[in-house]
Amino acid sequence: MTEKRSPWRAIVLVSTISSYIVGGTVGGVFLGLWLGNQFGAKPFFLITFLLFGLATGFYGVYRAIEPFIGDEKKR
Repeated sequence: MTEKRSPWRAIVLVSTISSYIVGGTVGGVFLGLWLGNQFGAKPFFLITFLLFGLATGFYGVYRAIEPFIGDEKKR
């Protein structure tokens, strides 16, 4: 088994993807709730920062999988 096909590489990639998605979403929710409590506009800040957290998470996922895209073409 070559290093490129290692199961550990796949496990690390999956854990990285899940941490980006969960971290961005949870961070956005907590920041949105905190700002909503501070300024009295809960739904606005919650929705705004939830979407911002999701976008940040998906951008992180894209950046994480970018080196893996096209692995099959390089052979």
